[in-house]
Amino acid sequence: MTLSRRSILKSAALAAGCSAFRPLMSFAQSGASSAADDKQFHGLRVGVCSYSLRSFPLADTLQDIKRLGVRYLSLKEVHLPLTSTPEQRKQVRQQVEDLGLSITSCGVIYLKNDEAQMRQAMDYVRDLGASVAVVGVNHDMLPLLDKVIRDYQLKTAIHNHGPHDKLFPSPLEVYDAIKSLDKRIGVCMDIGHTFRMHEDLVDDVKKTFDRLYSMHFKDLESDHVDAKGVPVGTGVLPIIPLLKELVRSGYSGEVQLEYEVEPKDPMPGMAESLGFMRGALQSIG
Repeated sequence: MTLSRRSILKSAALAAGCSAFRPLMSFAQSGASSAADDKQFHGLRVGVCSYSLRSFPLADTLQDIKRLGVRYLSLKEVHLPLTSTPEQRKQVRQQVEDLGLSITSCGVIYLKNDEAQMRQAMDYVRDLGASVAVVGVNHDMLPLLDKVIRDYQLKTAIHNHGPHDKLFPSPLEVYDAIKSLDKRIGVCMDIGHTFRMHEDLVDDVKKTFDRLYSMHFKDLESDHVDAKGVPVGTGVLPIIPLLKELVRSGYSGEVQLEYEVEPKDPMPGMAESLGFMRGALQSIG
């Protein structure tokens, strides 16, 4: 069956509450258990980048994520500084877990070519109970990162930032740079920035799959280098083929919604985005 936005909205997405407001009520009532996540998202570990809610304090951000009906989040330092103490991290981790949520990654964390700073960042991720550090690095830092990560039971995922990025514009460039390094070093594919590179998203997933540990999900109004973000499913990115490939391939990394627009009122767009993703995945069958 050929999936289209219209067919999705008529079926599971409508049932899941694909409008901007219905999910805020329905998913708050249903909770966000791990089993429910698996069913809603066809087994994919879908969550939210806390950066999407950067205008709000941590307590409000966590409540909003719970209202969205997802369990997983990627914590950005705007909600807890990297300079926080182990005790502060312990408190935040408990605060998250008390709401039935789970921090699966932290970032993007911009590293320096300094061993002490790298270890501080990895300690931060470890203390919060996350398994992935989403990082920004340059090529010169890779030997040191390769050394440091061997002392942690963590993965690092290097984030690409598209045409304007002087470090790693494309996930393929990340992959080529790290494929000979420790397997704990991998890729975080930002699908918006990758699309701005005019790359085939499905093909890039296939090419980086064995080291693809994190994805930042979003949609764009066009493929222009400066295209603005829009709710997932309303733009030009090939969201449905991409989700189908993640399901087909058995992708086990995280899929984090990063809604960068409307920072003062992001919840309607985030709810619509997650509703579309639910509907698309439920329609895959």
